[in-house]
Amino acid sequence: MMTVTLACALPASAAAYPETWVSFPALMAQVRKGPLIRAIINPARSDVEIKFRDLDEWHAFYPRAELGSLQRLLYARHIRVLYASPATAAAAKPASAGHPLRYVAFALLAALALAGAGALLWRRRAHGRPPGATGG
Repeated sequence: MMTVTLACALPASAAAYPETWVSFPALMAQVRKGPLIRAIINPARSDVEIKFRDLDEWHAFYPRAELGSLQRLLYARHIRVLYASPATAAAAKPASAGHPLRYVAFALLAALALAGAGALLWRRRAHGRPPGATGG
């Protein structure tokens, strides 16, 4: 019963906040005069998203040469501007696979060292006894 309720609620919530792709001049016209609450600029993809007071969202790709004028206009209208962080910064970090491999290698070397020390000790004991001596 709960899954049916959730399944019915998801399409309604998605329809409550529509997302529309428009041309950059149409988006700039709304930035100049529209009732905006915020803008999100994604420099990596060269797109901008604006959100209206009625929670509608418009998206557009901007020419890189127009980024400065877009920022100045948003600042002049006191519209909150957020910048999307580039995904490449997270992907540039190398994976830290070195630590687990170091621990495994250290454990193997320690096991080999213990086995070698045990074999050496056993050999000295076996050859260090005088002939005919008993172990008691």
